[in-house]
Amino acid sequence: MTTLVPRDRLMKLLDGLSKKRIIYMHAPAGFGKTVSALLWLEHRKTDAGMRQSLISLDEYDNKTAEFCKRLVSALAGFQPENAELRELAGHPAFQKDPVEFVRRSLSAFGGDGDGCTLIIDDLHIISNDEILRILPILLKRFPDRCVILLISRAAPPDAFSQLVMKDEIAVVDAGHLMFGRKEIMKLFAVSGRPLTDRQAADILASTGGWAIGIRALLLSEGEAYSINLTGQYLENYLKTHVWERWDAATREFMTLVSVADELTADICACLTADNSPASKLPAGEMLRRLTRENAFLRAIGNDAYRFHDLFRGFAFHMLEARGEETLNRQWSRLGEHYYGEKDYFRAVEYFLKGKNDGGVAKSLYLMYEYDSPYASIEDTLGTVRSSVTPSLVEQHPFLLEVQSWAAWIEGRADDCERHLDKYYGMFPGLLLKSPRSAITLILLRCVDYRESFVHTMKTLRKIPFKGNVKAYTPSITNNMPFFHRSVRDFSEIGSDLETNIALFDRSVGLVIGAESAVIRECLYAGFLYEAGSLHIAYDHAVAACAAISDGCSAEIRFCAMMILAEVQFSDGQKAEAEKTIRDVRAMIDENKAFYLNTSLETYLAGQQFADGDRAAAEKYLEERQYRLDGQMRLYMLNQYFEAARAHIVVGDYSAAILILQKLLDLCERYRRPLDIIETRILLAAAYWKKGRGGQRAATGFLEGAISKAYEYGYTQIFAKTGADLVTMLHKSHKRSIQKDYSGEVPAAFVKSLYITSVTASARFKGLSGGSALETPVFTDKQKTVMRLMREGRSRKEIAEAMGLKPYGVKTHMELIYKKLDVPNSVQAVMRINELRIFEDG
Repeated sequence: MTTLVPRDRLMKLLDGLSKKRIIYMHAPAGFGKTVSALLWLEHRKTDAGMRQSLISLDEYDNKTAEFCKRLVSALAGFQPENAELRELAGHPAFQKDPVEFVRRSLSAFGGDGDGCTLIIDDLHIISNDEILRILPILLKRFPDRCVILLISRAAPPDAFSQLVMKDEIAVVDAGHLMFGRKEIMKLFAVSGRPLTDRQAADILASTGGWAIGIRALLLSEGEAYSINLTGQYLENYLKTHVWERWDAATREFMTLVSVADELTADICACLTADNSPASKLPAGEMLRRLTRENAFLRAIGNDAYRFHDLFRGFAFHMLEARGEETLNRQWSRLGEHYYGEKDYFRAVEYFLKGKNDGGVAKSLYLMYEYDSPYASIEDTLGTVRSSVTPSLVEQHPFLLEVQSWAAWIEGRADDCERHLDKYYGMFPGLLLKSPRSAITLILLRCVDYRESFVHTMKTLRKIPFKGNVKAYTPSITNNMPFFHRSVRDFSEIGSDLETNIALFDRSVGLVIGAESAVIRECLYAGFLYEAGSLHIAYDHAVAACAAISDGCSAEIRFCAMMILAEVQFSDGQKAEAEKTIRDVRAMIDENKAFYLNTSLETYLAGQQFADGDRAAAEKYLEERQYRLDGQMRLYMLNQYFEAARAHIVVGDYSAAILILQKLLDLCERYRRPLDIIETRILLAAAYWKKGRGGQRAATGFLEGAISKAYEYGYTQIFAKTGADLVTMLHKSHKRSIQKDYSGEVPAAFVKSLYITSVTASARFKGLSGGSALETPVFTDKQKTVMRLMREGRSRKEIAEAMGLKPYGVKTHMELIYKKLDVPNSVQAVMRINELRIFEDG
């Protein structure tokens, strides 16, 4: 029995608050939040064209991908005629980057249209920090015509603090939801049980206006109105008025399927597949019938259904009463269903609940398959952490592959090396049980940073590969855009580029297959670029893009296109580079490879930081809050680099140094020369700008970067931070040409780095370029010297023009250099122009 009263006071309140577009309703369980929301939906139907949707969350929605899926499905429900929304909601790669799919869906949902009301119920179930962080951002992107009501048992989480402080969200609490005395009287009256004013006051006093208590008293027999009847009544009500009125087959059906968060005909058929009466019922027809009968089941779109929470809990208790063996069997059946659907992520979850170690093991083995679209890397790693136990690995040794991969990608070097060594020792036995392990071994050997990659290739060269031995191209970017510094730093190849790439073709290339042609050209382009040979690197980058075939993965395409864009940017081909970036975006859209957008946007942010864009840096740091209290993750390297740059841009040098010190430890442990060089360069820039004795530390880090760069012949890596290194590199060059210089790096190489930085500083302002530069105070004579310097006059010519001795001009120039913080006249003129000291041009 359902009895609703208008609750005019609450409806009027919600109508008024809807002007703020986001309403947050919170109160303890049983205060009638959901019923009030449904009543408001009914109330708002009076608005012509108003579309409505209710999302009722459960524990499964505490995963980012699932939560985002519910949002997109709701949007698609608002606009069933929107083909783009339907495609985004059902795309198989949704879970690779679910947040991006939501953003795309909101864009597709934009434009004119009827008003809509979205209710998200049971938000308190969500404890996932990522969901709570992004939800306020996503809600603000909803069109103005859409009103969102959030329902929770808890007060607004910390992530909503900005919305609350800026008065961009309305908050409704238990005080607003409590029934008043008159409302209690009205509720009982429409139910045929009128109350006296005194009885209504007693009920209000005993229940505190708590909706579930009032409801239980309303539906109980007798007139004692004791609140103690609440729990007893709810259980008895379902048994008496619902459960016992169904036939045995329906009760059996509802009991067996109660383990599933989401019901489809296939899932129900799987869960009822035995000789019981429920197995005789056509599952799809059964679901539709129960929904029509309002039997605590609701359709959620795409022929899927969910229990109402109250009844699912009741039905699940009926299943639990049959014993642990029956319960575990149903969990395992659900796991087998998702395993058959290749949704290994969900399969692991249900096999775990069913204590089915074999199911967990086989699902984990395939869950991290390189082309799996079913889960993001964060979700996959979370599942590995929660499910791969020592006892499970003992039973299924091949799970060492999973453990090795997870530890490696998360930056847990000690664990990675321990798992790898154990795996190598057990490999012969594993190969007999699973021939697929041969491919896994090759890929693990390739990323094992402890071993020379050239040696690995030579070893693989001796294996007689068959023509049908192929592996999926691994996820090689780790959120980085360039192949030559991806799963590992391949700098070793650069020592003899032609020979080693030919060796790559005859070894790893045979396993990878057709994509090896693109990878080969990416390696050529990458190492030639690092050595400063931009024109030749450009030719190979173009060749890499030309070698892309229909079968190439989105990541391989991404690597090829991004090295081309990087070479173009570095060579001053800005228009061409921007066109390449547009092509990259189009490729990502076409392949629905939205998980690559993080890498792309991070790269583009770095371009802004190189020009000192403070606003861009502040936005980046606000949207991407990096926690450094735990392990730094290998797959987030490029994000850490740009976070450090952003901190330098905004002047928070201590925060940048903290990130970079941790980053340096990780990169040295993983033996990544290019990352080590870049980290030391940024540490030098941060310490130099920090001042207060930091110049000595800056010099030490820069010297370390120069030494490492000379070892490999790298120069271009100094360009991105070039404007911040000019003074330091000038001093390094001066030291390198002194007679008592004892360093191992030739002066010519240091000079080449200095020239690279000067050239780059002409194009980029540097990491501090976005801050307002303070103009030093100059004497009239110093201004005259600077004006003549801008005209290109030599020191002798300046002396003659001013009637001074040459050494007098030298003194003035040295003071000018000091005030401008530059090493020579070239940089002085550039800084004078930048400061616009002479406004007359």
